[in-house]
Amino acid sequence: MSHTRLCAVLLIVCMAPALAQAEPARFALRALGVKVGEMTLSADLDATRYAVSGRLATTGLAGAIKRVEFLLLAEGRRKGARFQPRRYVEDMDTGQRESRVRLDYSNGVARASGPEISDRGAHAVTDAQQRGSVDPLTAIFMVLRDQRPEDLCSLRQKIFDGERLTEITLSQRRDVGEKVQCSGAFTRIGGYAPGDLRQGSQFPVTVTYVPAGPVMRALRVEAQTIYGAATVVRK
Repeated sequence: MSHTRLCAVLLIVCMAPALAQAEPARFALRALGVKVGEMTLSADLDATRYAVSGRLATTGLAGAIKRVEFLLLAEGRRKGARFQPRRYVEDMDTGQRESRVRLDYSNGVARASGPEISDRGAHAVTDAQQRGSVDPLTAIFMVLRDQRPEDLCSLRQKIFDGERLTEITLSQRRDVGEKVQCSGAFTRIGGYAPGDLRQGSQFPVTVTYVPAGPVMRALRVEAQTIYGAATVVRK
């Protein structure tokens, strides 16, 4: 995975029936207090299946330095709070180079293809380690989707991007008036060289949800990354 792609993924990390949104959800991405990008998510789901599409693009200062755009697609099955991807596609365009990463799933294990996928050698994630993981876009949707108040702050999910395995947990709940804050961590599990892990292996994450009719809607995600503080804010 390229440095640029890893940075973008880190910045965005970061149940009862969820509600499909009629209009795309739009978010601003900020790092170190500066707007660096925008993200749009669209979802179509019912009791047994889901499909999510997303677009990430650098803007402002980051866009002036290097334009990067990601078009993402994930689809699969769902049963209650469980999401089981069937396919994930990630197209990246830097203005000078285009590339594609694809994950195809069988029995809960992803098979990765694409020029951005590199051989991790002795650090490669095994099938047993990644079994039950979801792709990055499915994980983003699990965090940012509308949920019932009683279902918040109960997430523990492994994420595999084709090379590296991580896990996000949101288990600590704090009610602040009508808002609910869910706190947890983003943890690196596998696919990393020892030098990468010396930069950090676990990073705090907090998601703030606000009422939106009968459900709670993600308003803000705050996370620490190896690049500093990152924030995702609903527009």
